[in-house]
Amino acid sequence: MKIKRTSMMFNNVIKTTYRTRMDQWYEEAKTLRNAIINNGLYGTGPVIYQVENIGDSGEEIPEADYTFHVPINQPVTMEENAPFSFDELLHYEDGLLLRHADLDEDIEESYEILRACAEANNFLLKEPFYNIYLDVYGDGIIDIFAPIEMEE
Repeated sequence: MKIKRTSMMFNNVIKTTYRTRMDQWYEEAKTLRNAIINNGLYGTGPVIYQVENIGDSGEEIPEADYTFHVPINQPVTMEENAPFSFDELLHYEDGLLLRHADLDEDIEESYEILRACAEANNFLLKEPFYNIYLDVYGDGIIDIFAPIEMEE
């Protein structure tokens, strides 16, 4: 596995958070994409998501909080209590990037590889990591971006 040190930057990003089963996150991503299109906008980049607060209810497939970020074509103004928010810029100057190419494999293993790399290089990573979902020929891969919070 190849880990790169790089930056991440996306302009005009709509963001929302859903609590959903971990095997159904993509349904909520579709909901956000549809809401963007239904409002006369279009996505200009991949769906980016973060996962946190994984449930421990003893269920076979737990729920978690998913925060989705989708870059769009123009700035927008959101109402105060809207289910979505807008950021002009989603940007980290420094981080580690790892491609998680096989979606059947446990993504937590890729997270552990990033954490081990950070520890070996005396970095402190900011979690939750950003999962950048890329649609490739009808299949998907995920680039995991782990922001470097501090270098010791």
